[in-house]
Amino acid sequence: MTFSDRLSPPHAMDALTQRAIGPAVRLLCQIRLVILAFALVLALLDGAGWLGVFLVLLAAPFSFVPALNWESRGRVYARNGILLAADTAVAVVALLPLAGSPLMAVYAAATAALWGLFAGLSLALVMAAPLCLYQLTAYDDGWRGVVTGGAGAGLTIIMAWTGTQLGRRMRRQAILSAELATSRADQAALAERLRLARDLHDTVAGDLAGLALTAHGLADRLDREGAAPGTVEVARGLSGAVRTVHEHTRRALGELRDDHDGVAGLLTEIARRWTGRTGIPAAVDVGPGVDGAAAERRVSHVRALVTELLENVRKHADASRVEIAVTAADGVVELVVADDGVGLGTGASGDGRYGMRGVRERAELCGGDATWAPGPDGGTVARVVLPREPAGVGPRPVAEVA
Repeated sequence: MTFSDRLSPPHAMDALTQRAIGPAVRLLCQIRLVILAFALVLALLDGAGWLGVFLVLLAAPFSFVPALNWESRGRVYARNGILLAADTAVAVVALLPLAGSPLMAVYAAATAALWGLFAGLSLALVMAAPLCLYQLTAYDDGWRGVVTGGAGAGLTIIMAWTGTQLGRRMRRQAILSAELATSRADQAALAERLRLARDLHDTVAGDLAGLALTAHGLADRLDREGAAPGTVEVARGLSGAVRTVHEHTRRALGELRDDHDGVAGLLTEIARRWTGRTGIPAAVDVGPGVDGAAAERRVSHVRALVTELLENVRKHADASRVEIAVTAADGVVELVVADDGVGLGTGASGDGRYGMRGVRERAELCGGDATWAPGPDGGTVARVVLPREPAGVGPRPVAEVA
């Protein structure tokens, strides 16, 4: 069983998409509410229109509620089949008070565009089919009615496609904005790390190297001149301590610079350092095509995600082994960190005691998502999916090193 098989697929709509399409969803819901208000007036003006009033009041919550709390509940609406089916049925009955009115075509078009935004083109067309069929039969007999109904049905189909394209573009724009903000922050962090590395190399590392040689020479001289054994031992202990500090400083320089060829080299070095600190073996498996899919803008995210996931394993998992796998397919990067520790536990989740909120937020900045689940043989499997990067984003500039 591969790492990818250990978890179910992520939800169709991620949090970034939910936020990105929120303004368009609210606008279309408001348009539907305005049309329903006109339908309510028409029903009240009709002496026998109490059924129309009931149908309008029945349809109103399906526009009012999403417009009110899409930011917090949008993903629930988008993936709840019962709600989508109910909205389809209510949208059809909402057209009854508008039968024969041009507002019927406008309501159907706004509804199809709304479905296209969060359900995708295929599902939106299936849901919009009853609206199209009703419009083809709702107008008066004759060529005028046929043409009007056909135009309304055609507009509904076009708006379903338009909503889908609008949702994709808004999501792409949100990803680009998030990537730009993150790349600026990463660029500043990289410049600061390189500055610290230069300062450490030019000052502390050099001074420690000289001090280590001096301490070693002092211990040898004391030994040759017949100093007391205790004094020689203290001198040799001082020499060893200085050498240890110098080695730690050199290791810190390597971590600050992070100069590695490709994702495999980077993750292997991160795992090696982590294993050195914790004593827990960490195996790394990087599939073909990852370097191409994880361009410069994504490498920093992959590094940060792996580092955070490993730290959570160290703090909470009580594991004896960790496996890290990175694969790429069609531009989508999938990162899986699996451990054999104590598992998620009762009530634990990605936002609970494992402190995975930062991982989820970083994944969402790339338009992806992060999920956690129990491993097949115990422990925990963390899975992060970073989707294909939008076209037209140039490579991030690399900070100059003096």
